[in-house]
Amino acid sequence: MFRFIEYLERFWALLSFYLPSHLFVENNKDKNILIVPGFLAGRSYYSRLKSNLDNLGFKVGILSTLRDPLSLEEAVQHLANQILTAPNEVTLIAHNTGGLLVLILPDEARRKVKRLITLGTPFHGSDRFTNTRQSYWGYESEWVKTNYKNALFFPLFQPLSAIEDFSFPPQESTEFGQGRDLWFDIPGNYNLVRRNENIRTLREFLGTPKDSIAIHSSPKANPEFAVPKKIEVDFSKYEPSVYKKNQKQLAVKKKSGAKKTTPAKKSKPVSKPKAKKKAKKR
Repeated sequence: MFRFIEYLERFWALLSFYLPSHLFVENNKDKNILIVPGFLAGRSYYSRLKSNLDNLGFKVGILSTLRDPLSLEEAVQHLANQILTAPNEVTLIAHNTGGLLVLILPDEARRKVKRLITLGTPFHGSDRFTNTRQSYWGYESEWVKTNYKNALFFPLFQPLSAIEDFSFPPQESTEFGQGRDLWFDIPGNYNLVRRNENIRTLREFLGTPKDSIAIHSSPKANPEFAVPKKIEVDFSKYEPSVYKKNQKQLAVKKKSGAKKTTPAKKSKPVSKPKAKKKAKKR
């Protein structure tokens, strides 16, 4: 059931990408948060996230991405032109491969960005793009190895991810993410921006427009820890049928363990009969 819902989310992302509204480009002069869509995900797919952040008091804009760019540079320039209409110190929330596009923004557009938040961005590439037109995003390709550190050029960079996606373990994100890492409740790259639990987590992370953003000096990235890695997590054990079975087995173990560890009742020491004192003969 969980996988079926995830497939529906992907289908809706793809459908919204081909809707006419995706190509509409709005003026972002009054926006303080800009959402960068991911691979084959349309602008309307992020409407739920936008409305939640609007309710916090933010002014949110959703950027458009080219459907069939002639080159990667053309796709990036299309994003840059939209970011340049925003005020200085804007926050970018880049989903999925949107975070990879942002890495190679021209300097003029990059200087507009005070805070870069990425949601499930595959900073070490993905097998999904191998042998495709986007092969530069392939797993551990030369492109991602060369460009992923560009995220450190932003004053505040915070990579956020679901635990089963291409993500930063806490040790690595301390080095690469300037001391902040966040794991989302429900795994799945598209679920990061659609599920209520994940949106609530992001809302709590962002705070409100009145909250000041503390920018800490970035530690020097240790190459040993800065390279993002893929985490493999087996979520099958959380399926309802398997989970109930495991819970029953755990309950049985607890009961049997409790019987073994129950201390035996201490028996009262048997008092030895006092020896009768022999009467002294006179």
